[in-house]
Amino acid sequence: MAYKVLLIEDNTDCRELFAMIIRHLGFQVLQADDGEIGVQKALSERPDLIFMDIGMPNMSGIEATTCLREISVTRNTPIIICTAWMAEKHREAALRCGAREVIFKPVSVNELQTVLLRYLPAPNDDKLVH
Repeated sequence: MAYKVLLIEDNTDCRELFAMIIRHLGFQVLQADDGEIGVQKALSERPDLIFMDIGMPNMSGIEATTCLREISVTRNTPIIICTAWMAEKHREAALRCGAREVIFKPVSVNELQTVLLRYLPAPNDDKLVH
């Protein structure tokens, strides 16, 4: 059974591109377009990893991460923040609230793959970018 990655991103184009890449790597992809829906999906679907943006409507990635860290079933789920906000204060805030890692857009396929495989075993080695 493929590992589940919850992708929380409000930009439709980014979300579809990330979903396509993550699926190609052999992971199952769940999607949400804001932090509030993402938290609900994380609780109902129990993903193996959460990959999310910071700047989203209704609930930011920082707020969602803080919320997920307060709930026992998601407390230890790896959360990777991916953002175009490159100021150090955003990276620090994401790490302080419980993100395991912060990466910046634009993200290469290799970088995305490397980050995912740091936390989840490769489900489909023949599809990895070498």
